[in-house]
Amino acid sequence: MNFTRLVSSSMPMTALLAVLFCATGVQAASMADASEQEAQAEQGFIPTARSYARSFSEMGAGSYELIGLNNNAYLNVGVRADEVVESATLELNMSYSPAMLEGLSHFKVYLNNEVVGIIPLPKQTSPEPVVQRLNIDPRYFSDFNQLRLSLVGHYTLGCEDPAHTSLWANISKDSRLLLKVSPVTLPNDLALLPAPFFDKRDNRRLNLPFVFSAQPSTDTLAAAGIAASWFGQSADYRSARFPATINSLPAGHAVIFAKNGDRIRGLNLPSVSGPTIDIISAYKRPAVKYLVIRGRDGGDLRKAAQALALGNVLMSGSQAQIRSVDLGKARLANDAPNWVRTTSPIRFAELIKEPYELQRSYANRDPIRLNLRLPPDLFTWRVRGIDIDLRYRYTPPISHDNSLLGVYLNNQLVTAYPLLPGQQTDAKQLNLPVLDEASIQAKKVLSAPPFYVGVRNELQLRYQPEVSKKNLCSSQISDSLVAAIDPDSTIDFSRYPHYIAMPNLSVFAQAGFPFTRYADLAQTAVVLSDKPSSGDITAMLNSVAKFSATTGFPGVRLSVATVSTVDKVADKDLLIIGSPAAIEIRTQWIPGLPSYMTRVMRVLRSSQAQTDTESSWLTAQGDPIARRDITVMLSANGEHSALTSYQSPKSPGHTLVALHATSNDSLQKLFDAMDRNELAERMQGDVALVNGEQVDSFRTQKIYHVGHLPVMTRMWLVFSGQPILLAIASIVLGLFVAMLMFFGLNYLAKRRLVK
Repeated sequence: MNFTRLVSSSMPMTALLAVLFCATGVQAASMADASEQEAQAEQGFIPTARSYARSFSEMGAGSYELIGLNNNAYLNVGVRADEVVESATLELNMSYSPAMLEGLSHFKVYLNNEVVGIIPLPKQTSPEPVVQRLNIDPRYFSDFNQLRLSLVGHYTLGCEDPAHTSLWANISKDSRLLLKVSPVTLPNDLALLPAPFFDKRDNRRLNLPFVFSAQPSTDTLAAAGIAASWFGQSADYRSARFPATINSLPAGHAVIFAKNGDRIRGLNLPSVSGPTIDIISAYKRPAVKYLVIRGRDGGDLRKAAQALALGNVLMSGSQAQIRSVDLGKARLANDAPNWVRTTSPIRFAELIKEPYELQRSYANRDPIRLNLRLPPDLFTWRVRGIDIDLRYRYTPPISHDNSLLGVYLNNQLVTAYPLLPGQQTDAKQLNLPVLDEASIQAKKVLSAPPFYVGVRNELQLRYQPEVSKKNLCSSQISDSLVAAIDPDSTIDFSRYPHYIAMPNLSVFAQAGFPFTRYADLAQTAVVLSDKPSSGDITAMLNSVAKFSATTGFPGVRLSVATVSTVDKVADKDLLIIGSPAAIEIRTQWIPGLPSYMTRVMRVLRSSQAQTDTESSWLTAQGDPIARRDITVMLSANGEHSALTSYQSPKSPGHTLVALHATSNDSLQKLFDAMDRNELAERMQGDVALVNGEQVDSFRTQKIYHVGHLPVMTRMWLVFSGQPILLAIASIVLGLFVAMLMFFGLNYLAKRRLVK
């Protein structure tokens, strides 16, 4: 059997087995023993007077390096709609050039384009970073805020070169903004949705409790999954968690699911005549809101959740009664709104929000960035390249120099074009209001290497003009040097077929594939045990939220089943949540499941051998092939979690992914690992074992393929792994052609002689 190790965090196989056999630990911590942060997450967001600090990294920024003319740092700061800022302090952790002059050099601080303060730069006496604080008037804050730090640097009292290398400052990502806020009581108005349950101004991870009156039915769970997918789509890059509780109201905002007759402690819900969505305030706490999804039965709850996901923009007031919901036609495969279209070329204008994002001046040296999120199953083998039709305009330099427009894909250089003076180019002259009359338009057709491409990609266009200087005092640099990319430029992925080798946990961890192949989750079913725990329900909600954050569309066609009803959804891709459900499915369908774990028992088992061709570059190129059956079985009392994937025995071509864990706590930590790119990239093959920072992946079973290839491509793919067979086929084909030519020419010769 091929029992191949794909990825490990620098631990050999012997060490892994030793860790497995010697692992010790404690049982899962109870909720009472959870950290303060986890406890707050379980309670949801609580609007109250508070003081908190947010580092630049927590606000989605990194460290800033300001050099010469590139002397501005921008930071977006959001304030929740249910809070108002009482006081604010900026705490900068920075280093700067010792050559800059004290008294003349400083940071100018802007908030929403208003100067709110100056931070001086005293003479450096040591190489240690300096911490400077600035109090900001809270009246300058609004809902959306942009903080700008502008470096004003001088190194001499005489003529200066504004691009001199001694003009630099570094701002650490550990710099902080300290805020004191007070709560604001919002009206009970559905028009504010998704606020206050999710506030797009808040860039922290979304923690939103879901409350059920009792053990929920599959229809109720499907409704909750649809609602979670909508909130997950809204949360996007922030990620989301939805702790599930039974008959217990949290201290903060929450979403409640209730049928007629259901009772939730501390809440009185009258009966309704159909699907209904309410927003109400908590008892004696008007700032805390509950979003209540109600109905006569589970079907009504599902319809209400679908209306919330698709028609929330139509809602207003404190209550909405849903008359009907028409989902229309099911979405096509790989047409997720967040994914780049792969059926035809896509214009750059479709990849940006504002036109100014495609323009840069000399003073703004940041590259133009275009995010390209692609379906994970694009087949790039033996394809010429990614076609890019690039059109750009620029202010021509006075003379020939080293000015360039560089094209990069995922920080890898594709090509660079010189920016030539007007008299040295045959490009057309344009008269555009955004540029100088002498601006030039150029068009280039290029091909980017397909092996640069992954699931998440960034196309970078870097404007790099060079300014000629005769001497310091005559040097002038201005924003008149401008370059812009035409919005009608295109990039084309339409030549790539959709074909991928499975099982492949890498594409699941990074993009939710194969479940995200259909953005509305029409081909997805979540399978839980007949009596799922709150941890299993939480994991289900977190999963579908992650899928919709990837696709940008709510999973309104999601199906939920239990082990006893799994045969009804056997024709779909199945996500199996929790070890009990995974073990029951294993017992019913696949007794030789490659891996599973319970609270104490852990099993890792190989299956049948596969050939070198089947272990081609499509799965894990270069993997060694082990041809022995191996089984490791042990018991341990520490925490552990795992992902396993295999082909459905009931519906070939469909995939089963199982989430195992020794406890609810370790199951939730599995999602924390998938949210970290460096850990998610190490989840590969068909078995991934996760234990804190440790991720080990294995291939234990035969692969299969999902998608379609053109006939000729498929033939070349088969022969690529069989050079001897290719040689024999070439000889046979050559002999066949030679025989055809021999008999054909002989026939023509006989006809000529007869005449």
